[in-house]
Amino acid sequence: MSKVSSVLKWLILLPVLAVVLLLAIANDQSVTVHLNPFDTSDPVLRIDLPLYQIGFAFVLVGVLIGGLVAWSGQRRHRRRARERSDEAARWQARAERSERRQEEVRVPSRAAAFLPRPERG
Repeated sequence: MSKVSSVLKWLILLPVLAVVLLLAIANDQSVTVHLNPFDTSDPVLRIDLPLYQIGFAFVLVGVLIGGLVAWSGQRRHRRRARERSDEAARWQARAERSERRQEEVRVPSRAAAFLPRPERG
């Protein structure tokens, strides 16, 4: 990432961060969240939270869901990369076996070193 794009990113994100922070400070009133939609008077399933905490919780849940969707969408690419890696390892092992065989053929044995060359006739 270039320096210009980094500076531009911060010029955009810093005011957004300031606005979110100011909204969080201004909206610190308690909001009652009813977790039981059928009986709103149930005191056990009721939470009093500041409004900004509810907003941050929704942002966090959205980021987690978005991350899971993106991760699961890349499953096909991860599988293809794993298959190609396995195939490359097989080809590498095959090439190494072939090189070892060729070295064995090139290196004469001790018995062959003492035998006379055959004459052509």
